[in-house]
Amino acid sequence: MNEPFLLSDLIDLQEIDNEIYKIESQKAEGEDVVFLKELEIKFKEANKELEEAKNNLSEYFTQLEKDELETKNIKQKIENIEIKLADQSLEPNELINYTKQKESSEEQLSKIANNTEFIQNENSEELTEIRKYENSIEEIKKDLIEISKKVQQDWKSLDSKLADSESRKKEMLLSFPEEFQKLYDDLKVRGVDVIAAYKLENDQCGCCGVDLTSSEMDKITSSKYQQCPYCDGVVV
Repeated sequence: MNEPFLLSDLIDLQEIDNEIYKIESQKAEGEDVVFLKELEIKFKEANKELEEAKNNLSEYFTQLEKDELETKNIKQKIENIEIKLADQSLEPNELINYTKQKESSEEQLSKIANNTEFIQNENSEELTEIRKYENSIEEIKKDLIEISKKVQQDWKSLDSKLADSESRKKEMLLSFPEEFQKLYDDLKVRGVDVIAAYKLENDQCGCCGVDLTSSEMDKITSSKYQQCPYCDGVVV
């Protein structure tokens, strides 16, 4: 046979609510979670600064990309010439022509390399700044991965505890008379933080801490649900 319902059972339910709130707070505002959020902000800011720094050197990167493509094409051309030069059946005039083409291509490569070195030296401070941002991003990324894994592990454990608390809460709430289930749901919907608590010393409401007069206390204890007139919490 089920035990008779007591208003103090609402306090037991409140304790489970407190457990759930604590677990959810740990998930949302735990030390590692806060650190992870800070790292995400730093990562975003560092990427933004890197993008701005690169935009300031857009002409440099455009020229660098052009030089790299041209270098690749010239090297391929030299390789093709070398294949032809290896042909023992070449006529003397063909040999001279291919040799000159190779020398000309190598001169072009040298000019491009010199130009690349020049523009790199010209923008050395800006490039150093970009490398600093890139290194910073890599370090932040490592920390992000490490902390993310730790947070995921913590959340797995917290989710297990949360599921247990939610299950006990549901079981307890279903054991209540329907009118008290409705009372609990109504108070929750209205945003009452503490559903039920014991009366504190000097006739203070255990839910909100307000000092209650003797007449207010008498009115509470004589009412059906014993609710505080200030916070609507049940005072037991």
